[in-house]
Amino acid sequence: SSVRDIADIEIKLNCSNASSDVGSLRSRYEETLAKSGRETTLTIDAGVALAKALHSSDRHIEAEKLLANLTATSRRVHGQDHHCTKSAATALQGLTNELLEDPSSTDSEFGDIDGWFKSI
Repeated sequence: SSVRDIADIEIKLNCSNASSDVGSLRSRYEETLAKSGRETTLTIDAGVALAKALHSSDRHIEAEKLLANLTATSRRVHGQDHHCTKSAATALQGLTNELLEDPSSTDSEFGDIDGWFKSI
């Protein structure tokens, strides 16, 4: 339907501004979740956009957890070959690969974790 097409376009446009707009993407995801439920393509797409914004804002663990849940839900409900499953899985794989290549990128979430452990 045209409403779904418009919502898909809005989500994709929001994703391009993701790093500066975590708050609005989180609101969009929560709104879509409340209205449409966890298993709809709109909710999954909104969640992927939020996860990308979280990752861009150095909130890697939160992004990874969200993407893992979205991927599992989409795979279970829509199947392995559905565009939502592929989108969530690709984003999760990209985030995981990036973190494996540069494990120090998670430091911004925890500050100086080694110093923190030494202080206790």
